[in-house]
Amino acid sequence: MQKANGMDLNKNIVKIREEFPVLKYKTYMNSAAHGPALRRVWDAVQDFWTFRMNEDPDPLIPDAKGEAARLIHADEDEITWCSRVTQGFNMISSIMDLKRGDNIVVTDLGYPSNVFVWLPFREKGVEIRRIKNKDGRIGIEDFEKAIDDDTRVVSISRIEWTSGLRHDMRAISAIAHEHGALVVDDAYQAVGPTNVDVHNDGVDFLLVGSGKWLCCPPLIGIFYIRKDLIDRLEPTYRFYNQVEEAFRGLPPWEHPSSDNIVSYDKPLLRTADKFYRGCVDESAVWGFHAALEYFNELGGRQREERVLKLSGYLIDGLRELGVRVNTPLEPKERGGLVTYDTGSHELNKESHRKLKDESVIVALRYSGGVGGIRVSTNFFNTEEDIDRLLEIQKSLL
Repeated sequence: MQKANGMDLNKNIVKIREEFPVLKYKTYMNSAAHGPALRRVWDAVQDFWTFRMNEDPDPLIPDAKGEAARLIHADEDEITWCSRVTQGFNMISSIMDLKRGDNIVVTDLGYPSNVFVWLPFREKGVEIRRIKNKDGRIGIEDFEKAIDDDTRVVSISRIEWTSGLRHDMRAISAIAHEHGALVVDDAYQAVGPTNVDVHNDGVDFLLVGSGKWLCCPPLIGIFYIRKDLIDRLEPTYRFYNQVEEAFRGLPPWEHPSSDNIVSYDKPLLRTADKFYRGCVDESAVWGFHAALEYFNELGGRQREERVLKLSGYLIDGLRELGVRVNTPLEPKERGGLVTYDTGSHELNKESHRKLKDESVIVALRYSGGVGGIRVSTNFFNTEEDIDRLLEIQKSLL
């Protein structure tokens, strides 16, 4: 579990910003698309390749899963890797025994990967039940109406990628479990800027990639599965490293009795690694470990407090400009992602181009009729960064 202590981010902001080389020449507020790489991630990957080039027989293997577990308040045996969030969704969908008459609940604001993966189930007679937003908002009452005793999966983004709406995952999990459904939590826009606690929220699965708010290249992701589900569910994808007994002590190929059936025809692991597909490069694990360790050093509550303060400061400034803010004002209903609309798509595009020309890096995103200019306020950003964006935007209105 994550330790209670953490860093005073406000006092250490200069030191923190030194960890991100890009901040020396860009006002970077685009972590929701891809986060700027931490210097220590680069250093860790170099360490790995030094080990590989030298064929070091006894490397210091980083405790990356332990750091991942601490980050989301999980147990280490509930954590394995996926190559990216899309793979994680396929790992989950492939172990679901769905039949005609079942339904899957999604939202019209959800990222394509957490909706698209379920579409083939329609051929089996499974209904894709989509909750539609109202001006960017979806309430608990909407989930209560959509989820019923035929619901098998609720697949949603904890923080929606074009509105910034942050769902109450604990309340949604309670509703889903009351009806016997499983909750798949796409937390890509939430882990990092907010303090995610999977045990407190009761989600059944959680997925998050490395390439956005966690400030790594997009080569690895966290796959969380609730402990009591590990024995209940069986992977359809087979990877020989999933066999627990085969790898106790020496690997099977170092025994004279090694046999490509007998050595592996045994029960699978009873941890999340039971579902691992063996598709993540070791260098990505080393780099990801460096980032996860740093995020835990900063502290979950500390990161969230600073991010919410910055996103609130941005929302206040945008409202003063008179633009439409899609993201909720209430702190518990948002994270670091804020989107706004100038009033026309053409002006949104012009604003995006102008900000880019001035080295203020943001994004232009739409989904479910909601979106516009998307700004990511991460813990390394400052009010001065936001003031610069607001000044440029004001000049175009």
